[in-house]
Amino acid sequence: MAKESPPAGEVVPTVPSVALRAPASGAGWIPPALLAGGWVLWAYLRSRPPTTLAGVHIANRLYENWAYSHFAYTDVISLYRVHHLADHAAPYFHTTIEYPVLTGLFMWTAAWAGDLERYFAVSAAALAVSALCAVYFLYRSAPRRAWAFASTPLLLVYSLLNWDVFAIALMLGGWHFFRQKRYLLSGVLLSLAVSAKFFPAVLLVYLALSLVADRAERDARVGLVRLLGAAGVTWVVLNAPFAIANPKAWGDFYSFNASRGGGGGVLYEFRIVSGWPIAAVDALSAALVLGLFVLVALPVLRRGSPEAAAAIAFAGFMLVNKTFSPQYMLWVLAFAIIADWPVWTFAMLAGAGLVDFANAMIILHLAAAHDPAYGWYRHGFYEVNRAIRLGSIGVALVVALFQGRLRTREGAPLTAGPVAAADAAAGFA
Repeated sequence: MAKESPPAGEVVPTVPSVALRAPASGAGWIPPALLAGGWVLWAYLRSRPPTTLAGVHIANRLYENWAYSHFAYTDVISLYRVHHLADHAAPYFHTTIEYPVLTGLFMWTAAWAGDLERYFAVSAAALAVSALCAVYFLYRSAPRRAWAFASTPLLLVYSLLNWDVFAIALMLGGWHFFRQKRYLLSGVLLSLAVSAKFFPAVLLVYLALSLVADRAERDARVGLVRLLGAAGVTWVVLNAPFAIANPKAWGDFYSFNASRGGGGGVLYEFRIVSGWPIAAVDALSAALVLGLFVLVALPVLRRGSPEAAAAIAFAGFMLVNKTFSPQYMLWVLAFAIIADWPVWTFAMLAGAGLVDFANAMIILHLAAAHDPAYGWYRHGFYEVNRAIRLGSIGVALVVALFQGRLRTREGAPLTAGPVAAADAAAGFA
C-alpha cells in the first residue's frame, strides 16, 4: 500500500540516513583482540629485566637504573619489592599500598606465583586477558571502537607500566552490560573498576544520571536502584574488611593522593609561575572540575549522551588535575573511544602519550644517575613534553565539546558526520 502524503503545511521530521549500528556479535572481535594481545606480549618481552636483576634482594635502585635507560620501567616489578610482595605481606593489613583495594589484591595474588619472574609473567598474562576483554566489550558496541583500542601503540608502553588495563576492562564491562540494561551486573563491574582505580567513578555517575533522566519510565527507575544498589553493596563488601581492620592502611590511597604535590595540569604550571600556594590551586582546581562536571551533566539530564559527558568531564579533570602519570593517557583514550571522538584525536593522543613515556624515562634516568644534564633537560625538553600532552588533551576536548554528541543518546539516530559515514562505508552501520 502506498504511503499517504502528509497534509499540506505539515512539517515532517527528517530522519538521519545513518544511525548507530546494532551491537556486533560473532568472532569478529578476535582479530583486534590478537592485535591487542600482541602489544602486551611485546611489552612483556621488552620489560623483563635481565636475570642478574630479577632477584628479590637486588636493590630497587639497580633495577630502576636499568629500566629507565632501556625505556622498560614498570611499577609491576618496582613495587614488588617496595610492598614486600615476596613475603606475601597482606595488603592493607600488613602493608600500605597507594592504590584502591582491588589493585592491591591483584598484586598480592600474583605474588603467590613464586619469584619475581613468575610474578611478572602472571601479572602480564592477567593484564593481557584484561586487554582482550576490553576489546571484546568494545567490539560488542561497535567494531571500530575495538580496533581503535587494539591499534593504539599506547598498549606497548602502558599496558604493563601499571595496572590500569585491568581497571579499564572492568569499566568497559560495566558499560557493556549497562547498554544491555543488565544493571545489577553493570553496577558490580563498575564498582569493581572503581575499587581498582578511581577513574571509572566518572562514568558510573553519568550512567546513573542517564537513568535519572528517564525517571518517567519504570524500567529506568528500577534500573537506577539496581545499578547504584549493586555498586554500593559491592564496594562495601570489598572495602569494609580492610577499612575496619586497618583504617590507616586502607585510607592510604586517599591520603596519599590528597597530599601529592603539583606538577601535572595547567593550573599547577600556573602555580609555578604565579607562586600561589598549593592549597589555593587545589581549591581552584576542585571548583573548576566540579563546575565542568555539573555543566556536562545538564545535557545528560535532558537525555543526552552519558558517554560523551564522561569523556569531556574526565579530559577536563586531567587538564587541571595536579598529578598526571603518563599512563593516564590510556584512560583518556578509553573514554574518548566510547564517546566516539574523531579518529584523528586518537592518533594525536597516542602520539602525545608516546612522547610522554619517552620523556618520563629520560628525566627519571637523568635524575637517578645524577647527570648534570638533568637541569637543562628538566627546564627545556621536559616542559615541551608537558605542553604537547596538555595541548593534545585540550584540542581533543575542544573538538569533543563542539562535536554535538552531548545532545545525542547512545543508540539514537545521529546526523551523518565523518564517523558515522566511515562506519557505513565499513559496513558497521
